[in-house]
Amino acid sequence: MMVRLTPLRLLCAAMVLCTLFFSSFIPRLLRGDRGYDMFLERPPPARPGPVPKVRFGEECSPFTSGVMEGVTVVLKIGAGEVATQLPMYLNRLGRCKQDLLIFSDREATYNGFDIADALAHLRPEYKFNNPDFDVYDRIQATNSTEEKSAEGWRLDKYKFLPMMEWTSYMRPEAQWYVFLELDTYVNYDNLYRFLSNFNPKTAHYFGSPVWPRKKTIFAHGGSGFVLSRAALDKVMALGRMFGENKHFPGTHFFGVDIKKQCCGDEVLAQVLKKSGVSLRGYWPMFNGEKPFTARFDKEHWCEAIITMHHLGEDDFTQLSQWESARSHPERPLMFEELFTLIEPHLHEKAEDWSNMSESITYKKGKGAAKSFDKCHKACVNDSNCVQFEHSGTECRLGYSIQLGHHQAPEGERQWTSGWMLGRIKAFKQAHSPCQSAHFVHSNP
Repeated sequence: MMVRLTPLRLLCAAMVLCTLFFSSFIPRLLRGDRGYDMFLERPPPARPGPVPKVRFGEECSPFTSGVMEGVTVVLKIGAGEVATQLPMYLNRLGRCKQDLLIFSDREATYNGFDIADALAHLRPEYKFNNPDFDVYDRIQATNSTEEKSAEGWRLDKYKFLPMMEWTSYMRPEAQWYVFLELDTYVNYDNLYRFLSNFNPKTAHYFGSPVWPRKKTIFAHGGSGFVLSRAALDKVMALGRMFGENKHFPGTHFFGVDIKKQCCGDEVLAQVLKKSGVSLRGYWPMFNGEKPFTARFDKEHWCEAIITMHHLGEDDFTQLSQWESARSHPERPLMFEELFTLIEPHLHEKAEDWSNMSESITYKKGKGAAKSFDKCHKACVNDSNCVQFEHSGTECRLGYSIQLGHHQAPEGERQWTSGWMLGRIKAFKQAHSPCQSAHFVHSNP
């Protein structure tokens, strides 16, 4: 039977929709909640044909199943890391038979992999009278690669833009480009699930956003960032305005004076924006912390983990061992599950330890700063506080759970940390179990 839409019924329907809007969206907006969708555990096939069997949770599964054939992994390193850190990286991830490009500031080969010098084709005027390239000249002149130095780090920001041209030149058929550093962890199961939601023919730039004051928002390089084929094509189109020799990539800096810039990842975002491509930020899925320094709270619980940063070799080993013992490795990795790695290390008191509390600070002279016990009492009196640390001169309260790191005494400062184990247990009971991994809405 057809329902007649009278003006009164239309008015009632509009009132119902408005009520739903104001009762759900507006409160969430006022609270500052991001919003999210559910992460698909079994993404639909990216193209017609037989559906590949992806055995999630098994080592290299997205690669061995063939669903990552259009993904190129781009690794940026320093010349001094070839002999020291690259072997360990390749031992961890080279087994996955990734389509891997490696860029450095010196051409080399290692174990069958060619390492391209991202700066090799730069026009001479960029190097002339630029003391940063004195370091480059010394690297080229030596017959051996030493440990990575602070001087070598000065060249890092110059690599990003030439690396884009080299990557496009060397992998013109790839659909996605994942840019990483040696201390970046990637959960490739979740990365595949994530990329399955997007079309590489649309210009996309994904990562963990950094918000510099009055400057372009950019993706933090160490946390890993992703460009689609269309985004890289737009960068290359802009680059043709400056390139003189179209046969050799990496000859110019897209009209940017790199000497005056802070960081290469920030410069890249500026060029992407000029090309019409802005960042879509997916923090905390792309994350700048490692497990022991990561935060665990409402924003870091049911969210899926794609990358983490600053992992040393011991961190990689411990995380790998933990992953191999997961109860349900086929499920998307979330912060909720990662918390089981650090939870056994949380205690009521830990000396010579900083748990990185930073929500509230009581300076020297304040009552809470006078002793560990008074700092503990300040945390007890703050219902949002789940941890605290006393440094001998200051008391800091934390509203997120973090394990932190060893902190040796410095003069009169001696760090002691504590966790509110009862409140942490109550937080877990209130927010677990997660029904599914959250796919956060982008910001920006």
